[in-house]
Amino acid sequence: MITARLNRIVAAGTDHGFVTIKLADCLTLNVKTEPDTAIVEEVYLAPGITAPDIEAWENEDDLELFLNNETCGGTIYLDVPVEAVRDLIQDHGGEHDDQDNGLPDARFQINARGDDGQWAVTVEGEQAGRIFLAGETWYAQANGANTPIECDGAEAAAMYLVELADVAAGRVTTAEQDLRAELADHGITPHRDEDTLIGGHRNSWLIIGPHDGEFPNMEEQPYILAHLHNPADSDEVTVDRPIRPADEWMTVVGPGNPSEWREVMGTCFPATATASLAAYIADWRRDPRAISEKALTEARTGSAEILNAPETPSA
Repeated sequence: MITARLNRIVAAGTDHGFVTIKLADCLTLNVKTEPDTAIVEEVYLAPGITAPDIEAWENEDDLELFLNNETCGGTIYLDVPVEAVRDLIQDHGGEHDDQDNGLPDARFQINARGDDGQWAVTVEGEQAGRIFLAGETWYAQANGANTPIECDGAEAAAMYLVELADVAAGRVTTAEQDLRAELADHGITPHRDEDTLIGGHRNSWLIIGPHDGEFPNMEEQPYILAHLHNPADSDEVTVDRPIRPADEWMTVVGPGNPSEWREVMGTCFPATATASLAAYIADWRRDPRAISEKALTEARTGSAEILNAPETPSA
């Protein structure tokens, strides 16, 4: 059974107010929620609707409820999972065909769960892929992708598909595109590199050596590598998605002198400071050794991290 109105409401949010859902048996419930969420902030059940006696509905609010400046009967519940609200709607025959007003606008929508146990995600009216739950882990699988990607919750899975759809449609740019554009202002062309991990995840990064567009000899030549770092996901290494406000640019500096040390984590930049990162790389290109020595000094004093450091040679 499709709950199109509920799906659209939780995608668009209710702008800090309540929105009514009329049920097939002509009873009503009201929901108030932030956009793009798996938890409904408040659910008002009008008289005649009883919440199931399950954990999802245990957070009952004893405050007096006002709708349209009038005191109402019924009960209000806090922090109810969307799936629990959907199940209640379906227990009452689904959503009524005649709603009091139209569906709220939403750029993307998580549609009702299908017979295959998956939720289709549409972006700008076009299906971008599906999300599903396996055990306690949410996965997202884009259209045409062979392998699903593990995500931190249903919302993160849907947003992963939204980002891919926006990139494919040219509505947003990727981190790689942004950094390439800034480096071009300095006359620098990076080399893209990547590897595919077990489970379908793919690491990707940009690397700059002495010669534009070429992959450097990392044992003999200086280089600097850059990728996005998500503080909430320390394992992510990518330049393939759009930059998010909480992201950082992570750099790895290699001086081409493996007898002393191999790589260090260099300077981190807020992801919004892509231009500053490009200027840093341009400074490095002019004097790789100076920047590399500075990064090594910071690593030794604890403000950066040495990677793959060899054992100290014996005298």
